[in-house]
Amino acid sequence: MTMLTTVPADGTAVGESPVPALLKLYARERELYVEVLQLSREQAAMIRRGESLAAVRRVLAAKRDRLDEVARLERLLIAPRRSWQGRHRGERLPAAADLQQVLQDLGGLIEEILMAEAENDRLFLEMARGGL
Repeated sequence: MTMLTTVPADGTAVGESPVPALLKLYARERELYVEVLQLSREQAAMIRRGESLAAVRRVLAAKRDRLDEVARLERLLIAPRRSWQGRHRGERLPAAADLQQVLQDLGGLIEEILMAEAENDRLFLEMARGGL
């Protein structure tokens, strides 16, 4: 007789923690955000140096590619996140601390990206006005 294992939509077997999947996906998301931040800083440097718009567009395309990948990961995170929330609502577990730290890291990166992008917007406006 063969026993069947039930696997929910999040890809974890019944009773299996979704935390490893969450941590893996969030780690990749963090890598992508680090790349976006580096590209944003590179973009600002390029604008300051007066590099061509075509060169800046290549950096913008690279950022868009990374952000498209983040969006894909966010879709993959939906099911394990729901599973985690459903199983561990209100519990204080070591895994919850790990997830909290990863999410804080991501939040910090996103804040840095937003600041870099605000600077890029300012530089573009200055360039458009002929100030650079």
